[in-house]
Amino acid sequence: MFLLNKMTKSYHQDKRKVKKLVEGRTFDLMIMSLILFDAVVMGLMTTTFFAPYGQVLFILDKLCLAIFIAEMLMKIWAYGKKFFYNGWNRFDFVVIAVSAIPGIGFFVVLRTFRLFLMLRYINRFKRLRQVITVFIGLLPSFMAMLLILAVYFYVFAIIAVSLFGNAYVEFSSLQSSVFTLLQLFTLDGWAVDIARPVMREFPYAWIYFVSFLVISFLLVISFIMSALAEIMRKTTGLFPKCKI
Repeated sequence: MFLLNKMTKSYHQDKRKVKKLVEGRTFDLMIMSLILFDAVVMGLMTTTFFAPYGQVLFILDKLCLAIFIAEMLMKIWAYGKKFFYNGWNRFDFVVIAVSAIPGIGFFVVLRTFRLFLMLRYINRFKRLRQVITVFIGLLPSFMAMLLILAVYFYVFAIIAVSLFGNAYVEFSSLQSSVFTLLQLFTLDGWAVDIARPVMREFPYAWIYFVSFLVISFLLVISFIMSALAEIMRKTTGLFPKCKI
């Protein structure tokens, strides 16, 4: 009985030591460094310049994977079933488990998702946490902006199909028209590839294209100004709450 109690006490002490280790800042920095190192190794494995060192890179990658597996097992042992209560831990488990399967072929690309594990450590660093907090705070405004753009693109796409659909394949259907408007929105060769060819047959088409671009510009500027005001409000409290 005494021996059993001693073994139980030693077990719990070791478990606390492991938990303290995996929760330490030094351990986090080591894992972060390994994730970045493994990302570099995986990148080098895709280049022809380092092809002669493919075997060395392969071994380094597998060594990093072994360390990640050891880290995960340590945390599972330290936290028990509580390990799987955390979403990041479940994500970590799936990525590492898939990475450890030999001969997974195309799914080997999932190994690159280990880079997302860097996000687990954001709460340990104030600056990174502030960036993510601001980003999350802007999501409602961003979603509202996407909704406005969706309606805006839909209306202008229907107009384009009605005006130019019979003459140009770029505006022959709703989906092709939306894709063409997306090209206009990004200013990717819009004048030479889209606007001028249409204007040869429809001289007043410039009104449509200029209107689309001007309104798009105003929408983007309004979102940027709203986002900046929201950031300033959250960081300094100088501006009232601003919505799109």
